[in-house]
Amino acid sequence: MADAPLAPIAANARIGELDIIRGLALFGVLWVNMYGYTDYIVSADRIVHLWGEGLDRHIGRVTEWLAYGKAQALFSMLFGFGFAMMSDRIEARGLDAGRLYRRRILILLALGVAHFLLLWAGDILHAYALMGLVLMLTRRWPGIMLLGVGLILSLGTALAGDVWLSLITPEGRQPAVFALTDAGRARRWDVFLGHDYLAYVRELWAMAGPEFYGSPLGYVFAVTILGRFLLGAWIHRQGWMQDTARYATGFRRALPGLLVGGLVLAGVDPLIDLMRLSYPSELEILVVLAKPAGQLVLALGYGCGLVVLCQTPGWRRRLSGLGAVGQMALTNYLIQSVFFMLVLNGFGLGWVRYAGPTFCLIAAVVFFAMQIVFSRWWLARYRFGPAEWLWRWATYGQRQPFRRVRVDDGTATVA
Repeated sequence: MADAPLAPIAANARIGELDIIRGLALFGVLWVNMYGYTDYIVSADRIVHLWGEGLDRHIGRVTEWLAYGKAQALFSMLFGFGFAMMSDRIEARGLDAGRLYRRRILILLALGVAHFLLLWAGDILHAYALMGLVLMLTRRWPGIMLLGVGLILSLGTALAGDVWLSLITPEGRQPAVFALTDAGRARRWDVFLGHDYLAYVRELWAMAGPEFYGSPLGYVFAVTILGRFLLGAWIHRQGWMQDTARYATGFRRALPGLLVGGLVLAGVDPLIDLMRLSYPSELEILVVLAKPAGQLVLALGYGCGLVVLCQTPGWRRRLSGLGAVGQMALTNYLIQSVFFMLVLNGFGLGWVRYAGPTFCLIAAVVFFAMQIVFSRWWLARYRFGPAEWLWRWATYGQRQPFRRVRVDDGTATVA
């Protein structure tokens, strides 16, 4: 059976709650990527605060509290869950899951590198692909190992990164990577508001090299992603998402703790900033750990909340727009990158000068609403998003049915 022809998983095998959670995560990615544009790409001190600096400051804290890092944590766990689900389903059919997955992930890596170096500095695809290759080595790990190593990497990597920076930085000096990034932000303002695409690409390469993967920051980021992958694979092993109706009571019981605990942990950094609090050096480790812990717990709370809502048919219908976006997440993610380029940069509208936190939130809500409308329209006519369809074609080595064709009785088939 190992040489049986490869074929995609049937569309009716999808878990609807996962698409809805993925859609919410994609909104968070859109919101945070816009907000983060003036955090790690261009200089924030040149932003024009359209609705006042005070409002932007408060919206920025809300963004840090509710969204920053949470969407990426949720997306990463979904990726790990999807890896484990895909592997199990393929092996159940007697096929070589490793060969298929390796091909799939290498295609994603090529797409991610091109996206990173030619289009959008905030690309996540290349990091997911690289850590996805490592994830393949854990397929036979016992569940307790997935959970333990996942938690260590998800929570401890930020602390390890701080220690790493302190070891390579002379006492009393700013880490060299921060000075390099600050200089890059100042330099990029004129480049990103200009019309020279090649100059823009050169800056993308500078961010990818010396400022990110030339420092501990890139490796901390990548290893944290791997930890969240492992947690997603562990969640798949528990079987909760495969039969949410059966475990509905457990989801309802877990929800208050995850949401309240996540909000408290995620609120530590914004509260320290708002109140300008100082704390003993003995608490430094706890403060550092609160950030990744808050991201992880609150992300789980968001996912758990959506599962609980989906147990009610009315809420499931209301959330179906998120599901449509999540079903074609790769396409929508790439469209978001084009949106950033055309709206924020000089070879588009050049609105980065106005991209304060309030503007970013409003723009994210409006554009995501457009993505819901587009995704609904597209999926009424096609089985997959265009990027998903091409990815499947390249992965399985054969053209997949694409269009939905209406027949006389009003049902849909494919062609």
